[in-house]
Amino acid sequence: MAGVLWLWPASSPENTFEPRLSGADGRPAESQSHSDTPLQGTLVTLQAQSSDIPGQWPRFRGDQLDNISTDETPLKRDWPESGLSELWSMEVGEGFAGVSIWQGRVYLIDYDRDAQTDMVRCMSLDTGQDIWRYSYPVQVKRWHGMSRTVPTVAEPYVVSVGPKCHVSCLNALTGEAYWLMDLVRDYQAQVPQWYTAQCPLVEDGKAILAPGNDALMIAVDCNSGEILWETPNPDGWVMTHSSIVPMEFAGRRFYVYAGGSTGKGGVVGVSAVDG
Repeated sequence: MAGVLWLWPASSPENTFEPRLSGADGRPAESQSHSDTPLQGTLVTLQAQSSDIPGQWPRFRGDQLDNISTDETPLKRDWPESGLSELWSMEVGEGFAGVSIWQGRVYLIDYDRDAQTDMVRCMSLDTGQDIWRYSYPVQVKRWHGMSRTVPTVAEPYVVSVGPKCHVSCLNALTGEAYWLMDLVRDYQAQVPQWYTAQCPLVEDGKAILAPGNDALMIAVDCNSGEILWETPNPDGWVMTHSSIVPMEFAGRRFYVYAGGSTGKGGVVGVSAVDG
Protein backbone atom coordinates (compact mmCIF):
# COMPACT_ATOMS: atom_id res chain seq x y z
CA MET A 1 0.00 0.00 0.00
CA ALA A 2 2.85 2.41 0.83
CA GLY A 3 4.34 1.81 -2.62
CA VAL A 4 1.03 2.54 -4.33
CA LEU A 5 0.65 5.82 -2.43
CA TRP A 6 4.18 6.84 -3.42
CA LEU A 7 3.62 6.04 -7.11
CA TRP A 8 0.29 7.88 -7.33
CA PRO A 9 1.58 11.50 -7.05
CA ALA A 10 4.78 10.63 -8.94
CA SER A 11 2.87 9.25 -11.95
CA SER A 12 0.48 12.18 -12.39
CA PRO A 13 1.93 15.05 -14.49
CA GLU A 14 -0.92 17.39 -13.54
CA ASN A 15 -0.58 16.89 -9.82
CA THR A 16 0.52 20.03 -7.93
CA PHE A 17 0.37 20.91 -4.27
CA GLU A 18 0.08 24.44 -2.94
CA PRO A 19 -0.26 25.63 0.64
CA ARG A 20 -3.63 27.03 1.66
CA LEU A 21 -2.88 30.40 3.21
CA SER A 22 -5.22 32.70 5.06
CA GLY A 23 -6.78 35.18 2.64
CA ALA A 24 -5.70 33.26 -0.48
CA ASP A 25 -9.22 32.06 -1.23
CA GLY A 26 -10.32 35.49 -2.45
CA ARG A 27 -12.79 36.16 0.36
CA PRO A 28 -12.83 39.79 1.55
CA ALA A 29 -11.07 40.36 4.85
CA GLU A 30 -13.28 41.03 7.83
CA SER A 31 -13.48 44.75 8.46
CA GLN A 32 -11.85 46.20 11.57
CA SER A 33 -13.98 49.34 11.38
CA HIS A 34 -16.91 49.70 13.75
CA SER A 35 -19.98 51.90 13.56
CA ASP A 36 -19.85 55.45 14.93
CA THR A 37 -23.33 54.85 16.35
CA PRO A 38 -23.20 54.30 20.13
CA LEU A 39 -23.83 50.72 21.16
CA GLN A 40 -27.36 50.00 22.30
CA GLY A 41 -28.15 46.88 24.29
CA THR A 42 -31.31 45.01 25.18
CA LEU A 43 -32.02 43.44 28.57
CA VAL A 44 -34.38 40.48 28.88
CA THR A 45 -35.37 39.40 32.40
CA LEU A 46 -36.51 35.80 32.84
CA GLN A 47 -37.99 33.70 35.64
CA ALA A 48 -35.07 31.57 36.87
CA GLN A 49 -33.74 32.13 40.38
CA SER A 50 -30.23 32.12 41.80
CA SER A 51 -29.00 29.05 43.69
CA ASP A 52 -28.18 28.59 47.37
CA ILE A 53 -25.08 26.54 46.51
CA PRO A 54 -22.09 28.22 48.23
CA GLY A 55 -18.73 29.02 46.68
CA GLN A 56 -17.61 31.30 43.89
CA TRP A 57 -15.24 31.60 40.93
CA PRO A 58 -15.84 35.23 39.97
CA ARG A 59 -13.28 35.72 37.19
CA PHE A 60 -10.61 34.22 34.94
CA ARG A 61 -8.25 32.05 37.02
CA GLY A 62 -10.38 32.47 40.14
CA ASP A 63 -10.76 34.96 42.95
CA GLN A 64 -7.02 35.42 43.57
CA LEU A 65 -5.98 34.89 39.92
CA ASP A 66 -3.96 31.83 40.91
CA ASN A 67 -6.25 28.99 39.73
CA ILE A 68 -6.65 27.88 43.37
CA SER A 69 -10.06 27.38 44.96
CA THR A 70 -10.28 28.13 48.67
CA ASP A 71 -13.75 26.62 48.94
CA GLU A 72 -13.96 24.24 51.92
CA THR A 73 -16.02 21.66 50.02
CA PRO A 74 -13.89 18.47 50.03
CA LEU A 75 -12.92 16.80 46.78
CA LYS A 76 -14.69 13.55 45.98
CA ARG A 77 -12.17 10.70 46.24
CA ASP A 78 -14.15 7.95 44.48
CA TRP A 79 -16.53 8.06 41.55
CA PRO A 80 -19.12 5.44 40.63
CA GLU A 81 -18.25 3.25 37.65
CA SER A 82 -21.20 4.70 35.78
CA GLY A 83 -19.76 8.19 36.19
CA LEU A 84 -21.30 11.25 37.77
CA SER A 85 -24.89 12.14 37.01
CA GLU A 86 -25.48 15.18 34.83
CA LEU A 87 -27.52 17.84 36.64
CA TRP A 88 -28.15 20.02 33.59
CA SER A 89 -26.71 21.02 30.23
CA MET A 90 -27.47 23.63 27.63
CA GLU A 91 -26.52 24.58 24.07
CA VAL A 92 -24.30 27.63 23.66
CA GLY A 93 -22.59 29.32 20.73
CA GLU A 94 -19.24 28.23 19.33
CA GLY A 95 -16.06 29.30 21.07
CA PHE A 96 -13.89 28.81 24.11
CA ALA A 97 -15.52 31.20 26.57
CA GLY A 98 -15.46 30.19 30.23
CA VAL A 99 -17.91 30.97 33.00
CA SER A 100 -17.76 32.90 36.25
CA ILE A 101 -19.75 31.85 39.32
CA TRP A 102 -20.99 34.26 41.99
CA GLN A 103 -23.83 34.05 44.51
CA GLY A 104 -25.42 31.00 42.93
CA ARG A 105 -25.29 32.49 39.45
CA VAL A 106 -23.34 31.50 36.34
CA TYR A 107 -22.11 34.25 34.00
CA LEU A 108 -21.18 33.60 30.37
CA ILE A 109 -20.62 35.70 27.26
CA ASP A 110 -22.25 33.90 24.37
CA TYR A 111 -22.89 34.64 20.70
CA ASP A 112 -26.29 34.30 19.06
CA ARG A 113 -25.61 33.63 15.35
CA ASP A 114 -29.25 33.94 14.32
CA ALA A 115 -29.75 37.33 15.97
CA GLN A 116 -26.11 38.41 15.36
CA THR A 117 -25.63 39.62 18.90
CA ASP A 118 -23.15 39.22 21.69
CA MET A 119 -25.09 38.03 24.71
CA VAL A 120 -24.07 38.25 28.35
CA ARG A 121 -26.01 35.57 30.18
CA CYS A 122 -26.73 35.20 33.88
CA MET A 123 -27.98 31.69 34.70
CA SER A 124 -29.07 29.74 37.75
CA LEU A 125 -26.40 27.43 39.12
CA ASP A 126 -29.22 25.02 40.08
CA THR A 127 -30.83 24.61 36.66
CA GLY A 128 -28.81 26.43 33.98
CA GLN A 129 -31.87 28.47 33.09
CA ASP A 130 -31.38 32.16 32.34
CA ILE A 131 -32.08 34.74 35.02
CA TRP A 132 -31.38 37.56 32.57
CA ARG A 133 -29.73 38.16 29.20
CA TYR A 134 -28.15 41.33 27.91
CA SER A 135 -27.39 41.54 24.19
CA TYR A 136 -26.05 44.07 21.69
CA PRO A 137 -25.68 43.79 17.90
CA VAL A 138 -22.36 42.73 16.35
CA GLN A 139 -21.59 40.69 13.24
CA VAL A 140 -19.13 37.89 13.98
CA LYS A 141 -18.11 35.20 11.49
CA ARG A 142 -16.96 31.73 12.50
CA TRP A 143 -13.21 31.92 13.06
CA HIS A 144 -12.34 28.92 15.19
CA GLY A 145 -15.35 29.87 17.30
CA MET A 146 -16.47 33.29 18.44
CA SER A 147 -16.58 34.05 22.18
CA ARG A 148 -13.46 33.15 24.18
CA THR A 149 -13.34 35.33 27.31
CA VAL A 150 -14.48 35.00 30.93
CA PRO A 151 -16.67 37.71 32.51
CA THR A 152 -15.38 39.35 35.70
CA VAL A 153 -17.76 39.77 38.62
CA ALA A 154 -16.85 42.41 41.22
CA GLU A 155 -19.97 43.35 43.15
CA PRO A 156 -22.08 45.09 41.99
CA TYR A 157 -20.56 44.87 38.50
CA VAL A 158 -20.02 42.21 35.87
CA VAL A 159 -17.66 43.26 33.07
CA SER A 160 -17.20 41.30 29.85
CA VAL A 161 -15.25 41.67 26.59
CA GLY A 162 -16.82 40.39 23.38
CA PRO A 163 -15.01 38.76 20.45
CA LYS A 164 -14.67 42.05 18.55
CA CYS A 165 -13.50 44.23 21.46
CA HIS A 166 -16.88 45.40 22.76
CA VAL A 167 -16.88 45.91 26.54
CA SER A 168 -20.01 45.82 28.67
CA CYS A 169 -20.35 46.79 32.33
CA LEU A 170 -23.63 45.54 33.80
CA ASN A 171 -25.25 45.17 37.19
CA ALA A 172 -24.42 41.62 38.25
CA LEU A 173 -27.80 41.09 39.91
CA THR A 174 -30.21 42.80 37.52
CA GLY A 175 -28.33 42.93 34.19
CA GLU A 176 -28.96 46.66 33.80
CA ALA A 177 -26.20 48.44 31.88
CA TYR A 178 -23.84 50.97 33.38
CA TRP A 179 -22.06 51.49 30.05
CA LEU A 180 -20.92 49.88 26.80
CA MET A 181 -17.62 50.60 25.03
CA ASP A 182 -16.23 49.77 21.59
CA LEU A 183 -12.43 49.63 21.86
CA VAL A 184 -12.04 49.53 18.07
CA ARG A 185 -14.04 52.71 17.60
CA ASP A 186 -12.72 54.55 20.67
CA TYR A 187 -9.04 53.48 20.64
CA GLN A 188 -8.46 52.02 17.17
CA ALA A 189 -7.87 48.65 18.83
CA GLN A 190 -6.95 45.86 16.45
CA VAL A 191 -9.14 42.78 16.85
CA PRO A 192 -6.66 39.93 17.43
CA GLN A 193 -6.52 36.91 15.17
CA TRP A 194 -9.28 34.47 16.21
CA TYR A 195 -10.95 37.32 18.14
CA THR A 196 -10.48 38.80 21.58
CA ALA A 197 -9.35 36.55 24.41
CA GLN A 198 -8.49 39.29 26.93
CA CYS A 199 -10.42 38.80 30.17
CA PRO A 200 -11.11 42.10 31.96
CA LEU A 201 -9.53 42.98 35.29
CA VAL A 202 -11.71 44.85 37.80
CA GLU A 203 -10.22 46.41 40.93
CA ASP A 204 -11.47 49.15 43.29
CA GLY A 205 -14.43 49.93 41.07
CA LYS A 206 -12.26 50.30 37.95
CA ALA A 207 -12.17 48.16 34.81
CA ILE A 208 -8.57 47.81 33.61
CA LEU A 209 -8.32 47.11 29.87
CA ALA A 210 -5.53 46.94 27.28
CA PRO A 211 -6.87 48.18 23.91
CA GLY A 212 -3.48 48.89 22.33
CA ASN A 213 -2.94 51.37 19.47
CA ASP A 214 -4.18 54.74 20.82
CA ALA A 215 -3.63 53.68 24.46
CA LEU A 216 -1.65 50.75 25.76
CA MET A 217 -3.86 50.42 28.86
CA ILE A 218 -6.84 52.30 30.31
CA ALA A 219 -8.80 52.45 33.56
CA VAL A 220 -12.57 52.97 33.33
CA ASP A 221 -14.82 53.91 36.24
CA CYS A 222 -17.29 51.02 36.46
CA ASN A 223 -20.14 53.19 37.66
CA SER A 224 -19.91 56.10 35.23
CA GLY A 225 -17.83 54.84 32.30
CA GLU A 226 -15.42 57.76 32.77
CA ILE A 227 -11.86 57.17 31.59
CA LEU A 228 -9.70 57.65 34.70
CA TRP A 229 -6.30 57.28 33.06
CA GLU A 230 -4.65 56.17 29.83
CA THR A 231 -1.17 54.71 29.34
CA PRO A 232 0.81 56.08 26.37
CA ASN A 233 1.78 53.59 23.68
CA PRO A 234 4.91 55.00 21.97
CA ASP A 235 5.87 51.65 20.41
CA GLY A 236 2.45 51.08 18.87
CA TRP A 237 1.77 47.77 20.60
CA VAL A 238 -1.52 46.07 19.75
CA MET A 239 -3.92 43.93 21.71
CA THR A 240 -2.88 40.31 22.25
CA HIS A 241 -4.67 37.31 23.75
CA SER A 242 -3.05 38.06 27.12
CA SER A 243 -5.03 39.26 30.12
CA ILE A 244 -3.78 41.92 32.54
CA VAL A 245 -2.41 40.59 35.84
CA PRO A 246 -1.89 42.70 38.99
CA MET A 247 1.30 42.33 41.02
CA GLU A 248 3.11 44.05 43.85
CA PHE A 249 6.84 44.69 44.02
CA ALA A 250 8.86 46.88 46.40
CA GLY A 251 5.67 48.18 47.95
CA ARG A 252 4.12 49.31 44.66
CA ARG A 253 1.19 47.81 42.78
CA PHE A 254 1.43 47.28 39.02
CA TYR A 255 -0.68 45.99 36.18
CA VAL A 256 1.39 43.65 33.99
CA TYR A 257 0.53 43.01 30.35
CA ALA A 258 2.16 41.30 27.36
CA GLY A 259 1.53 43.43 24.28
CA GLY A 260 2.51 42.77 20.69
CA SER A 261 3.24 44.37 17.35
CA THR A 262 4.56 43.34 13.94
CA GLY A 263 7.88 41.64 14.57
CA LYS A 264 8.15 42.64 18.20
CA GLY A 265 6.35 43.12 21.48
CA GLY A 266 7.06 42.80 25.15
CA VAL A 267 5.91 42.93 28.74
CA VAL A 268 5.02 46.16 30.49
CA GLY A 269 4.28 47.07 34.11
CA VAL A 270 1.93 50.00 34.59
CA SER A 271 1.33 51.88 37.85
CA ALA A 272 -2.04 50.96 39.35
CA VAL A 273 -2.31 54.51 40.64
CA ASP A 274 -2.22 56.55 37.44
CA GLY A 275 -1.32 54.25 34.53
